[in-house]
Amino acid sequence: PAPPPEPEPAPPRPSETEPPFAPDRRARVWAAIAAAPRLAQGGGGVGEATAAAEPWPHQVRAFERLRATWPPRLLIADEVGLGKTVQAGMLLRQAWLSGRAKRVLVLAPRAILPQWQAELREKFNLDWPIYDGSKLVFAPAPGRGGRGREIDGADWRARPAVLASSQTMRRSARRAELLEAEPWDLAVLDEAHHARRRGAGAAKDGAPNALLRTMQALEAGGRMRGLVLLTATPMQVHPVELWDLLDLLGLPPEWSEAAFLRFFDDIAHPNPGAAAFERMAGLFRAAERAWGGMGDDEARRVTGLSPFGAGKVLRALRDSASIPRRRLETAERRAALAAMRARTPVRALVSRHTRDLLRRYFAAGAISTPVATRRVEDRFVTMTAAERALYRAVEDYISAAWSRAAAAERSAVGFVMTIYRRRLASSFRALRATLERHLAALDADGAAIGPADAGPGEEDLPDDELLDADEVLDAEDAAERERRALAAADRAAVAGLLARVRALPPDSKLASLKAALAELRRGGHDRAMVFTQFADTMDFLRDALRADGSGWRPICYSGRGGEEPAPGGGWRAIARHDAARRFERGEADLLLCTDAAAEGLNFQFCGALVDYDMPWNPMRVEQRIGRIDRLGQRHPVVRIVNLHYEGTVETDVYRALRTRIGLFESVVGRLQPILARAPGAISDAALRGADAAAEIDRRAREAAEGSGFDIDSALDGDLAMPAREPPALTMDDLDRVITRPDLMPPGVEVQHLGRREYGLLAPGMTAAVRVTTDRDFYAANADSVEFWSPGNPSFQPPDPAPPPDAAAGKTVREILEEG
Repeated sequence: PAPPPEPEPAPPRPSETEPPFAPDRRARVWAAIAAAPRLAQGGGGVGEATAAAEPWPHQVRAFERLRATWPPRLLIADEVGLGKTVQAGMLLRQAWLSGRAKRVLVLAPRAILPQWQAELREKFNLDWPIYDGSKLVFAPAPGRGGRGREIDGADWRARPAVLASSQTMRRSARRAELLEAEPWDLAVLDEAHHARRRGAGAAKDGAPNALLRTMQALEAGGRMRGLVLLTATPMQVHPVELWDLLDLLGLPPEWSEAAFLRFFDDIAHPNPGAAAFERMAGLFRAAERAWGGMGDDEARRVTGLSPFGAGKVLRALRDSASIPRRRLETAERRAALAAMRARTPVRALVSRHTRDLLRRYFAAGAISTPVATRRVEDRFVTMTAAERALYRAVEDYISAAWSRAAAAERSAVGFVMTIYRRRLASSFRALRATLERHLAALDADGAAIGPADAGPGEEDLPDDELLDADEVLDAEDAAERERRALAAADRAAVAGLLARVRALPPDSKLASLKAALAELRRGGHDRAMVFTQFADTMDFLRDALRADGSGWRPICYSGRGGEEPAPGGGWRAIARHDAARRFERGEADLLLCTDAAAEGLNFQFCGALVDYDMPWNPMRVEQRIGRIDRLGQRHPVVRIVNLHYEGTVETDVYRALRTRIGLFESVVGRLQPILARAPGAISDAALRGADAAAEIDRRAREAAEGSGFDIDSALDGDLAMPAREPPALTMDDLDRVITRPDLMPPGVEVQHLGRREYGLLAPGMTAAVRVTTDRDFYAANADSVEFWSPGNPSFQPPDPAPPPDAAAGKTVREILEEG
């Protein structure tokens, strides 16, 4: 038999020659731990140094910008997959530990709140509850025996830190509760572009939607001292949407909506006239008053002039009289334009990183891991004759239903008709499921359709860009629209379409999916994701792939949760996070998922993705790709295969976008409004017969030729890293504390289990909890181990807590090293 493994060495004991600890040493150490985040020197890095997440350079830059001025006001607009939540989490942890933020509110879309909660707990040791409208829900944690915890939510506004749904909080009753709450020291709004004006395509003149009104009311009422906005798409339809977000952060009065829009028109001119030059100079002076003057070094870097020349330009711009500006030579005038471009609200209030910028970091040696290259391939599938005939029949039915609908019912009929069209573009199986449900409702003489009886779910709800409504459309709203539309539906037509779709063999796209997966496997991608919009399509695919003998081991992730193959056939439910972790561990090699997995999941280990269908909003596809094209991707090239039915409006639109702007390989700046118009254009084509592809092609051509506002050109691409001091407290310091019984709180027993791994049993606990002070060990065992650092429930100071001045300004290291 093999010899037993050697036991882990015990941690080093204090030397017998080391002076004995003074009686107050424990109190001084714990006082130093508590005071460390507030120290003038090294305190600002304590939150990061004692967190489980290790940030990348661009995340450090954003964090330092946030920390430099309190309260922070910033829009973080990094591309998908570059870690915006890490930047926010770093700030939240540091502000919480230092006592700067005693009240924190995080607003995020309902679907990604659990991911927010998990990341804050697992990466930043912030154990904060989700308010679900009635109760406060804490995440499962090893320190709670792997269970979650729920408490009554009646006093949720009095909680020091809360995560809440932005959809819920935008409603009038909840908005009133928010406005009555004590001010929040720090608020975070994720997916901030949902706070926008109503009316896709007419945002400049539209009224604020409910979420934007809520945020404006909170800001006007002084209910948010600090505000951080997160979005990968800060400008969806019109540059004024960016202005709306920046206005929440605080703009000088001179930078009004009209002035903002006119400035970027003026600055884009190759040689602005005298009047435009004066307008911009006035705004430059207002920006300097608001955010500080441009320093000499920055002026030389921005203008490219000598110190004397840069100084002359700055003096001319700062002069209230126009004469010095009229005397600028041509080169100095160009330099002045560069200086004015560098002093705008966009530069002051937006932090944005793109993959191209990270590639520059890599080239400069600032990061050691290269950014993956995307290889995007479109595969066009020709429908069979029967599929094409059915497709046209559905188109005709949609057009006819829309045309004969009364004006008062068109929103309801249009909603249901777009469900048909989107499901048809996904799979014939998804369309069949909807037709079967609608026919059953019609045969039941209009019996209620709703979420309780398989009515439209979240996946059937339209993108924001299709809505011209005051409130976001939820499942209850969708059910009401569906009921109204079915009241006028043609039963015979629905039954006829259903009979035709039932007669079809499996989708012709299925063979293309199998071929793509086989090719990816041969190319070295042993794991792959397959995305679809609808669970009905996912169910069709999982059964087909499980039965085809290809050897793939599928697992599912959707709004229903996770699902895995059950012994003997069928599928059994598992938690969604279990599905994700089994995929990561290699227990499954094919993750079939709906867009419920398109936000919040990090799969750097997977290098291949197939889109079985293409959402009307291309940014949804970018979100999907962002699950694998992330920092730390292990494959140098990530493969994306998009499947399209040839000869459809959706395919024509995507072909125009790929041809004109290299969609999914370059999604930046002025291209975002073009992408946001795609859902409305396709909807118009489905209902009104408009030429969606021509409209998108025209706008994409204009964007490719350089017209329109480009957010990236208005930002600073400087790579310089801020100077940083060593943190005043590290995990090494904490490891020294946990190994010293005389430093741990009275009654706490610590058992050494392995390298920087311990069993901790505090008074009142029925079983020891495993803790670690090692980031890597914790990352590999986060579901069974706690990270022992400030903020974690297992990290409890002595009771009563030592007085704040007990450490006398010294760090833990200094106290432990005293003779």
